[in-house]
Amino acid sequence: MKKVFFISLILILIMTGCAFIVPTIKQISALPDDMVVTYSDIESANEEDIYSPIINLELPENINVATNGELTNTVLNIKLFDLFTIKKVKVRLLTDTDVYVGGETVGFNLFSDGVICVGSNAVVSDSGLEEPIKNSGLCEGDAIIKIQDENIDDIQDIDRIINSKENAGKELTATIRRNGVESEIPLTPVYDLLSQKYKLGIWVRNNASGVGTLTYVKKSNFRFGAVGHPIVDASLGENFLVDSGNIYKCKLLGIKKGEKHNPGEIRSSINLSDDAIGIADTNCKYGVYGNILNKGIIDASRTASLGGRLSVKLGDAKIYCALDDEGVKAYDIKILKANKQNSADDKSLTIKVTDKDLLEKTGGIIQGMSGSPIVQNGKIIGAVTHVFIDDPTRGYGVYIDWMIDN
Repeated sequence: MKKVFFISLILILIMTGCAFIVPTIKQISALPDDMVVTYSDIESANEEDIYSPIINLELPENINVATNGELTNTVLNIKLFDLFTIKKVKVRLLTDTDVYVGGETVGFNLFSDGVICVGSNAVVSDSGLEEPIKNSGLCEGDAIIKIQDENIDDIQDIDRIINSKENAGKELTATIRRNGVESEIPLTPVYDLLSQKYKLGIWVRNNASGVGTLTYVKKSNFRFGAVGHPIVDASLGENFLVDSGNIYKCKLLGIKKGEKHNPGEIRSSINLSDDAIGIADTNCKYGVYGNILNKGIIDASRTASLGGRLSVKLGDAKIYCALDDEGVKAYDIKILKANKQNSADDKSLTIKVTDKDLLEKTGGIIQGMSGSPIVQNGKIIGAVTHVFIDDPTRGYGVYIDWMIDN
């Protein structure tokens, strides 16, 4: 009987231990192989036992830490009983993390490297209607970077090159970029009887514009992050690849409240003849980035630290945005879910608007609020990215992890 009792006891202890440890191991396994942390993230994670009382997070000693707000590559050791390392995670350690909190609605005018083909048309030639690019391999969305090794900045460059004495009527070599990859294709212009010039029969553009919310500005170098998702070329439905661009103040025109299946929007305008408040150089999956030039637009009293995902807690938080002439205000939200992401995604957080004033003004999350900083316990932990189509009071946010390294 005693033997049966002890065996049963051991089995119960093993099962209890598994029930206790297995969920913890799953959580730890879900950590990405590369993430951003701060010293305070590690301290609070250990103090609050976010994984388990028997799990401790530890950074190596004597790290050669950058002190200018840049990221330091190191390794986070996850230890069992503070003795055995059960997982090593590559991390980017962020120090000197105070930033200016955004919330201002801003507009962007972005320029591509080269020109983007957005369509084509036929040319009237001696042989009738011809489509010069039909069999060339050029597709809508391709960026034309060069023709005959000459840089292309606008449609005038194309006209000049293909109608020059040395190129007129010849098959030419164009350098194009598609999905980030450059290649060369042949292009043969056709003589257009109507304009009496050689034509490629294409429509192109070299700029895109959009409106969003400023998320943060780094104190160390005044580099900003905004929007939380890319500005998309409306004619192509694709991310607009940026060579340069400007950021402007927006004039608020009004608010369209969001409703179920009918997203609202911040109605605003930008005046491109105004002085730019900054320059933009990047448009990627996690927003628009660049440098602020007019530091007068920054509210120096509104600051916070950048917080990695380890500092994110379910529950109360705030978002900052500008919805009237009174400027940027903080509004209450709740973080409903913090996703365990192994790879970068702009739907890291699920949030719900709880602020009565915000719900009355907008109905919840509306277009133009993308990039609104999400602040919790004095740290920017993310930015608003999307609204739920069937419920404007709820939406998604991106971890600040994914935003700050651009």
